[in-house]
Amino acid sequence: MSARRLAAVAVAGVVLAACAPIPRPAVLDELDHVRAGAAAAESKRYAPGAFARAEKLRSDALAALDQKDRAGAQILGEQAVAAHAHAHAISRVARAEAAEAEAKAQRSAGEASLAGLEAEQARVAAEVDALDMRIKVARDAQPVVPSGKADADREKARLAAARSLALQARLLCGAARLLTASPPGDPQPDGAQSSAAPSDGAQAGSTQPSAALSAGAQARGAQPGAAQPNTAQAGAAQAGAAQPSAAQPSAAQPNTAQPGAAQPGGAQPGSASLAAQLDEATAAIKKLDADLAEAGVAGRAIPAPIDQASRARAGCLAALTAARRAATPVTRAPGAGDALLAELSAAGTWSPVRDDRGIVVTLRGLFAGNALTKAGEARLRDLSRVAAAHPAFPVAVVVHTDREISAREEPAWAARADAVVRALDPAQGASAAAAPQAPRIAPFLAGSAAPVVDPGGSERGRNARVEIVFVTPETL
Repeated sequence: MSARRLAAVAVAGVVLAACAPIPRPAVLDELDHVRAGAAAAESKRYAPGAFARAEKLRSDALAALDQKDRAGAQILGEQAVAAHAHAHAISRVARAEAAEAEAKAQRSAGEASLAGLEAEQARVAAEVDALDMRIKVARDAQPVVPSGKADADREKARLAAARSLALQARLLCGAARLLTASPPGDPQPDGAQSSAAPSDGAQAGSTQPSAALSAGAQARGAQPGAAQPNTAQAGAAQAGAAQPSAAQPSAAQPNTAQPGAAQPGGAQPGSASLAAQLDEATAAIKKLDADLAEAGVAGRAIPAPIDQASRARAGCLAALTAARRAATPVTRAPGAGDALLAELSAAGTWSPVRDDRGIVVTLRGLFAGNALTKAGEARLRDLSRVAAAHPAFPVAVVVHTDREISAREEPAWAARADAVVRALDPAQGASAAAAPQAPRIAPFLAGSAAPVVDPGGSERGRNARVEIVFVTPETL
């Protein structure tokens, strides 16, 4: 080939090479692969702004390629790939936030559903409780089935149980009278006499309970006047002449230091309905005493009045409950009894318990003969400080014996009860101004009707005890 022809071919090759298109940068192919992937679709859904920016850089890269700017297309393509990666990262954050929001929404829906279920459960539980109460009321409304006849041993046991129930009834009614007693000098409606008034020979305003209690013991069998609904006495008609163990509360209040001031929300002593209820309960005890005396006569096969004793106790408990309800303010939650029980328990020396009357502290070994021991006086002084700190609680001093006592022995036991009352009275040895809110204190002789151990066993001495009862003035 001639040199001329070779030169022509070379020139033609140069011309053809100059007219050939610029090769596409590899980064644009990578960019197309990224755009077609699932990550780009997710970015377009959750991060549309970042995805649009990446697409704008891709368009700029393609435009640079069209303008034969291969270097610019390469740079813009790489920026577009990075923008897609950034958009994917933003989309993952957005997707996580969306999942969190959905989870929170599901949680809120679940909590709302749970709250609805709990409300429904509470409603159903309330309906169940209401039905249980209706069943209980309906069951309690059924008449008491008479006990019926029994053999001699069972009748003997019933008689002992009836005497114990009669004692409980007297103590409950006595507690109710302590709660409804008026301060001295208060007017009494319907001719009622205040429980602080003198009775059975007791001196008005006397702080010595021995006169009242001993007079009550000596006048057993006498019928007190019905016009004294608030006189704190046990059983009034003392068929107890045949029952020396009957509770004998003081007919006069041994403590006259303004008891009403200690109960700002106390029961109204002039409540006619409450006085009538208490009188009715007392009358039931009178009838029960007579029936117990008749059933206790040797050689007479008379059924023990066990059902009557149960009704008498229930009547006195109802009267005590009514007195507490009248004394409980509706503007605050009760809890004085719980506070006193906690205080006595925290002391660690009293072992208090709660019963229908209130908070009970049981003491033993207080006496040497008929006189208090020094240790007994010290313990009673400690309890006296508790009573002074809680003047709203009337105090009942209940003396139990470990054997049946005769009428001749009752004055000695009454003297023991008097000694306990004097030791407990925070006003003893102080002026009235020094103890303006001293609680009311009344003694009761319970006898042997409420033993705590076998009266014929080796530990029968534990039945001789003194109960200091802080009568709870309000409902639970």
